[in-house]
Amino acid sequence: MALGLNAPTTLAARLHDVLDGLLESDLVTLSADEHTQLVASLVKAQSRLQAATLDAVAAFDTADVAAVSRHRTTKQWLERRTRLSAGAASALSRQARAVRDHLPETRDALAAGQITPQHASVIATVVRTVGAEHAQVAEPILVGLARRADPATVGRATAAILAEVHPEKAEKALHDAYERRGLRVKVVGQLGYLDGVFDLESTELIQSALMPLMRPAGVADARTAEQRRADALLDVVGHHLDHADMPTQGGHRPHLSVVVDADQLPPAEGADGADLGLDGRPSEGLAPGRGGVESSRTRGWAGVISLPWTAAAVPASVARRWACDAVITPVMARLLRRPRQRVPLEADPAWLPVAVGRSQRTATTAQLKALAVRDGGCIHPGCSRSAAYCDAHHIVHWADGGETNVANLVMLCRHHHRTLHANHWSIHPDPGAPGLFWTRDEAGIHSAQTASDRSPPAVQPAA
Repeated sequence: MALGLNAPTTLAARLHDVLDGLLESDLVTLSADEHTQLVASLVKAQSRLQAATLDAVAAFDTADVAAVSRHRTTKQWLERRTRLSAGAASALSRQARAVRDHLPETRDALAAGQITPQHASVIATVVRTVGAEHAQVAEPILVGLARRADPATVGRATAAILAEVHPEKAEKALHDAYERRGLRVKVVGQLGYLDGVFDLESTELIQSALMPLMRPAGVADARTAEQRRADALLDVVGHHLDHADMPTQGGHRPHLSVVVDADQLPPAEGADGADLGLDGRPSEGLAPGRGGVESSRTRGWAGVISLPWTAAAVPASVARRWACDAVITPVMARLLRRPRQRVPLEADPAWLPVAVGRSQRTATTAQLKALAVRDGGCIHPGCSRSAAYCDAHHIVHWADGGETNVANLVMLCRHHHRTLHANHWSIHPDPGAPGLFWTRDEAGIHSAQTASDRSPPAVQPAA
């Protein structure tokens, strides 16, 4: 039997002809108005095409065509014959049945291009969560909201409906979401990946902690929102390690340890950089050095250090930045066998502890309080970070002979601390005013911020 011009299969074939013409069109010569009209028209067409797809899948399901072609379900047929993923095939078949049986207004709004496929997907979940009876009552409200709001807003409304209609089910859904929580930490090459899943309450708690710290650090802050969020997370972690009631080990809260392979160090220079034997003791007649990355033997060294937790290798130059205000324990060790195998220090005799460096180079509590009073926070001009989220930075680095005294320390936020070590700008003491500093960058020389710069100007009494 010949197909009519308006037969569904014929119309679908003509639709592909139209798409062929669109895909072969030259879009470069369009005017701004034509670009606007084209994009808006195609987005609306996506919604209408989704409505037609839901109609077709629902009719396919009603006729039980899958069984005729020896497939158990419509979902299985979609997965095998259209190459949709299992999740996408399941969602499409489920949504088609929900719209067919319970959501006529959603179908009509989608067919008219008034809502998007994402809106329709969110509304369809109401049938599963609150039941068909309540879904019929909620549908007009949700469709009306979808015509003027984004899918996320409609999603929040569906959650509110569930909480109103079935509070026990809503509470169980929240508990189920909480039980799915988890956080994975993975290191690949030079990058560490955090992959986490949290329930809504936990996500809100995390957002509440990060958002105040995500504000740009001045007008010249070119970080993306993702970079500022990452820096904010590190600020929270650093603040917790510095100030929270953490368990201590050896008199210090746990911060960071680095492992230096003694075989990679430059030759010793006199007694200060004593050579060390394979048994982990100084060679006869030589006194041990100061130990750690700050000895003359390692000053200016461009080797590699290891991190015990992740087994990652980083340049020794990075440790110079970390050493400014982290409690770092540099452990020199000699690996006896080759090639290098990264194993915990206490788990394999191939690692022999040689010397443990000092952590006294970090600012004392009293010095940090003095810096907070003097600097008030990050000294970079325009930065709003408070002292609680700043590091104490040595202007003349400890490894270069700088002393840990207030005159040689300034407060820097994590972002400006990193950019300083990357040589994007520099700090210079004011020779005529101890405790005051200048900053230099591509834009010129500027006065560093002080606590008084952050305070509102005093109000003068009326005459």
